[in-house]
Amino acid sequence: MLNTIATSTSYTLENKKALFLDRDGVVIKYIPYLFKLEQVELPLGAGEALKQWQDAGYLLILITNQAGIGRGYYNLKHVRSVHNYICKEYKKFGVNFYDIFMCPHHPNNRCSCRKPSPQMLIDASIKHSILLSKSFFIGDSISDVESALNAGCHPILLLTGKGRDSLKKIIKYPHNIEIFETLQETVKII
Repeated sequence: MLNTIATSTSYTLENKKALFLDRDGVVIKYIPYLFKLEQVELPLGAGEALKQWQDAGYLLILITNQAGIGRGYYNLKHVRSVHNYICKEYKKFGVNFYDIFMCPHHPNNRCSCRKPSPQMLIDASIKHSILLSKSFFIGDSISDVESALNAGCHPILLLTGKGRDSLKKIIKYPHNIEIFETLQETVKII
């Protein structure tokens, strides 16, 4: 697990909840193994939606698997550049990502941080004193849903990116999983 960025946004001690967000297919449009800045595209209304979550007292934290590093498709410098660009683009909406947690490992490495492991969520909760039971994780894949459930966090499935395929598999979960078409619609939960 590599922690790649932290902003200087200040929060009071009472704010111990987070909105964890998958990167590809949620915060940016889904492109497999994206590593070029010109590939980055924010979904319509995403900036306004994340600003509402932030204004409601949620720390915005990206949780992302970046197996392209482990597979040798791109390197950590590429990913950091993309993350900095994403942060800069969202900053135009007044959105500040509090932190970014990333697993750079190849799926065959069997690391402890790769989603669906809850490790990145647990690490974020320890680092920032976050109550996982008061937090949400928005993702578009089954690994995001499982990571949230494994961490004791509330999962939200977006039907963007890989979300429609994930929806077919979600029926096996006995838990209540919120499902939304877009990031904009998730603000109904706040």
